[in-house]
Amino acid sequence: MKIRRSAVCLFIFLAVILLFFSKSNISLADDCNDIAPGDAPNFYSISMASSTANLYFVQPSSEFDGYIISYGLTSSADNYSVKYPMSSINGANSYSVNNLFPNTNYYFKVRAVKGCAAGPWSQTLYTNLKGAGNLPETGPSWTPVAIGIAGAGLVILGGLLFLLFL
Repeated sequence: MKIRRSAVCLFIFLAVILLFFSKSNISLADDCNDIAPGDAPNFYSISMASSTANLYFVQPSSEFDGYIISYGLTSSADNYSVKYPMSSINGANSYSVNNLFPNTNYYFKVRAVKGCAAGPWSQTLYTNLKGAGNLPETGPSWTPVAIGIAGAGLVILGGLLFLLFL
């Protein structure tokens, strides 16, 4: 039985891709030596304005250098997230989440981070953007990372199809 050159190329290509991704995942997990914040931010309020939710929270007592805001359409609040740097301040912090769907229920939660280590989640708070009924339904924006991952997947799929029909 004769093995086609394209099948051999496909096998080598997949082996290299799998080897690359398995090594990068292992090294990323092992490289984090930061200590996670021990307590969660005190997430206490959400106010709405048009298609924007303004989140208010007080920083944790432990050392941190940023926050992760996670939100979504269910109580797990894990459909979307954003990480941003923020140093210690006195008083309340606020963060605005823009381009939300009108007449939609949203759940939000916050956690503090120190380098690559994340602390515990705050309580999850709920809101509904009922006052935004006259706005166009643009919804949450795609992040460049999501677009990049989707684009890379399409390039790999196209390469595989090319090799199969070579």
